Amino acid sequence: MKITYLLAMGVVVASTVSGCTAAAPEQSRSASTAAESAAGPAVKPAASRALSGTFVSQGAPTTGTVSITEKLGSLVLTLKNFSTGLGEDLYIDLNPGFMTRTASGNNVVENPNTLQVAALKSHTGTQSYDLTYLLPNLPEVRSVTIYSNKLREALGTANLG
Repeated sequence: MKITYLLAMGVVVASTVSGCTAAAPEQSRSASTAAESAAGPAVKPAASRALSGTFVSQGAPTTGTVSITEKLGSLVLTLKNFSTGLGEDLYIDLNPGFMTRTASGNNVVENPNTLQVAALKSHTGTQSYDLTYLLPNLPEVRSVTIYSNKLREALGTANLG
């Protein structure tokens, strides 16, 4: 009885092993791996996205456009044809909410949880800010505000789209 059982198991094992060692699939797999190695690794296209908007005056006449561009692992905020009122201690804030007009006619940002990202370089002109340091944890951004810390007032905001 033991011998019959051992012989039966031997036949099952032998047929299983011989069925799993076919040479053709291995050769074709090796050939495709060699072809991939010669061509280099597959390159995925870099993700890029851009948001932009036009400033609306709030506490001071503010004009121009803003864009935030993510490309190739970098994040850049650019102000173009920009101008805002004179003031001290001016910063660029990113906002999770849009700017809307209240019933009384005031422009306000829906969500006041802002992220101050850079001191304003100049009151006028085209200027860029490297915000790559924000990429790992960049929150949702729907608008950009030029804010005076000294006056505690928004000079202008641009909704992004």
